[in-house]
Amino acid sequence: MSGFLWTPKEQLKSDPRSVGLIQVAYPILLESLLRTTVSMIDVLFLSRVSDSVVSAVSVAGQYIMLCMILASSVASGTLVCINQALGMKNLRKVNQYASIAVVTNTLLGVLLGVSFLCFSGFFLKIMTLDAEAMAASEAYMRIYGGMMVFQCTEIIFSGICRSMGHTKTPLLINLISNLINVGGNYVAVFHPEILGFSQVAGVALASVMSHFAAMLIAMFIAFKAGVRIGLRYLRPFPAADFKLALSIGIPGGLNNIAYSASQLVTTSIISLTGTAMVAAKTYVTNLVRYVALAGMSFSSASSLLVGYRIGAGKYDEANQIRSLVTKVAVGSNLLFSLILLLFRVPLLGFFTKDTAIITVAANIFLIDIAVEIGRALNNSLSGALQAAGDVKFQLVVNQASAWLISVGGSYVFGILLGWGLYGVWLSFALDELTRGLILLYRWRSQKWVAQAELRRKVIAS
Repeated sequence: MSGFLWTPKEQLKSDPRSVGLIQVAYPILLESLLRTTVSMIDVLFLSRVSDSVVSAVSVAGQYIMLCMILASSVASGTLVCINQALGMKNLRKVNQYASIAVVTNTLLGVLLGVSFLCFSGFFLKIMTLDAEAMAASEAYMRIYGGMMVFQCTEIIFSGICRSMGHTKTPLLINLISNLINVGGNYVAVFHPEILGFSQVAGVALASVMSHFAAMLIAMFIAFKAGVRIGLRYLRPFPAADFKLALSIGIPGGLNNIAYSASQLVTTSIISLTGTAMVAAKTYVTNLVRYVALAGMSFSSASSLLVGYRIGAGKYDEANQIRSLVTKVAVGSNLLFSLILLLFRVPLLGFFTKDTAIITVAANIFLIDIAVEIGRALNNSLSGALQAAGDVKFQLVVNQASAWLISVGGSYVFGILLGWGLYGVWLSFALDELTRGLILLYRWRSQKWVAQAELRRKVIAS
């Protein structure tokens, strides 16, 4: 197992596919830590305006995240295929899948951007927001969501860089783009007269500019790594490869969409109890993101390494990596949940002085321990199963659990029984644990091996 953790530099130069788990995981961890910190700083900046504005941007952000997951579905499918093609040393297939992903996601980003520009008001009508929050949410959604093409394209190129062995590249990209974002947010919130926009519009514009910079940097490094994008790789149109990428990406994307859509619906349920509870959810969510960072980083790294080994037909090694990562994810999530529990009250004090919000949010962290254990199982197993191409089973399980347990439970426990945000978080815990245990059973059944073999044959052709 130790050979999976770290690879000497000389060996890594000759074969980027031999990269160790820690070598992939720690840049992802730093990247995720940076992204999460900047996200929390965004909330801190906006909380200086009002709790109502925080709620508004949180609602708009969930719509944008929902569409980003849709755009990521093609990326995830093609990146799985790229990893397997690298495992088979088929460089033409790598360029072909990269071209499919870039063209498709760019077109999708344009379509989604137009939708946000034209229909933001319609999307927000289902939310029971006050007038101030509604205006802020619509402004944020039109600007940030309207320019989604930059995010959609950047996701593809960053993933390609990591697949090609440039594991630190996404970290560099996020560092630069987030510095732009933080600087822009500071100006937008504390000196809005410089930009001539409202504070919310300025924050949205800062995010757009940061993603634009990230896209340009990722494109440059991907091309420097030797990846080539062009229409010549799509002539004649590779229908079998396109279908293969979508057969992995769309179910995987729908899995994430189910989760994000359920979060959007539960937010609307929470909004029935008042804007203050939406703000409490936002503050808790921003803090608990730190809990899962280490586990998620190892899970993302294992998806890459499992993909390489499945492409090479080394299923035993793929299983060993997955087993190790599941243990790391569960252990780290539990540890950091307990640490966060100790310091939750002073941390919440950075966001708000409202004692009612702090009291409810502080109690939520007790329930969240169970949420994070289930999330660790989900992250480590879903990534490995997707790397194997076994995504249809996940789709059924995740859709059923998200809507029946997470959404249905939120309404029953939160509204009908009157437990409010506590009932919603209890539903989150039941949802994560149920899905995690079912996916663990699926992996141990070894039924994913047959799916992996079918996809290896298509790539080999």
